Amino acid sequence: MFRQFEVILTTVCMGLSALFFILIIIRIRCILFRKAARVPIWNERVSILDKAAKIITAISLPLMALGIINFIFIVSVPSVVIRVYAKTFFIIIFTTWTLLEIFLCHSISEKLLTGGIFRRILFFLAAIVCIAGAVRFFPLIPQSWAYPSENDCVILDLPVRGVWLAGQAGASVLTNGHITNRYAIDLLKLGPDGRLYKGQEKSVTDFYSYNEEVYAPADGRITEVMDGIQSDLMGNMDKDHPGGNYIIMDIGQGKYVYFGHLINGSIMVKESQSVTAGTVLGRIGNSGYSTHPHLHMHVQNKPVSDPEGRITYPFRFSKMRRNRLILWEVVRNADLLRGDRFSD
Repeated sequence: MFRQFEVILTTVCMGLSALFFILIIIRIRCILFRKAARVPIWNERVSILDKAAKIITAISLPLMALGIINFIFIVSVPSVVIRVYAKTFFIIIFTTWTLLEIFLCHSISEKLLTGGIFRRILFFLAAIVCIAGAVRFFPLIPQSWAYPSENDCVILDLPVRGVWLAGQAGASVLTNGHITNRYAIDLLKLGPDGRLYKGQEKSVTDFYSYNEEVYAPADGRITEVMDGIQSDLMGNMDKDHPGGNYIIMDIGQGKYVYFGHLINGSIMVKESQSVTAGTVLGRIGNSGYSTHPHLHMHVQNKPVSDPEGRITYPFRFSKMRRNRLILWEVVRNADLLRGDRFSD
């Protein structure tokens, strides 16, 4: 499944990049060789309606572009498997095209001023599309990026080592499919090739997440352990034990960290045991209600897994390197959104 999505979506992403690259070349060629002379929009020959359309387009274009990039690479679930080079190339090319079109909004084609009705219909249709795109996609940015402030969050260390991908993550339903466990995150290991898996992804061992160690994200005490659930087969989703093999640890102030989908027999701590930050707790598997190996993590108000009366809390990580969209940076007390790549 991941391989199919990766091939298809990466190809589509590169195809769209090539399309916008061609549009850039055509636009630049027309400007350099003066095949279509342009008139500044402040020229008296340009009507008020044309001026308004150009100004509105210049304002709407960047909003639409930012919204589309956010929608594709953060809001959209399947896009997390798009190869990094394809995502980076698309963002650079699409941004370049957007900037070029904004620059061209300061003038208008001579052919448009003297052309027929069909050309003018296309001109105003393009402006309408930009406005509609901005209205539809730009508001999703603050909605999907919004996260409680540091003062309202539990601050934890990263529970994993290496380079990872945030699957379901964030405070919004746009980026996080955990309906009952709000603020929960799913973490998936990335290999040296930047993929989530090796081989044919037919076995749990094909996924880089499988058998990775989970570390205590703070000092605390183990309050509940579930072990012995055999469900490390691909496609064997256990609805009766959704968390699979799990660990719950008390980190103080009425907060408890939950780790789910661990390998049967891999848990290295016992109930009532005190642990320090960095202690190995267990290893990641595919037990419980899970389609592929990953680590489920959330912070709750109960020392046990019983969902009755459960409340989950927002949390951030004290320090990590994070790649959101295309740039890596060191961040402190930072949150994760879907599609973020990060490392310790």
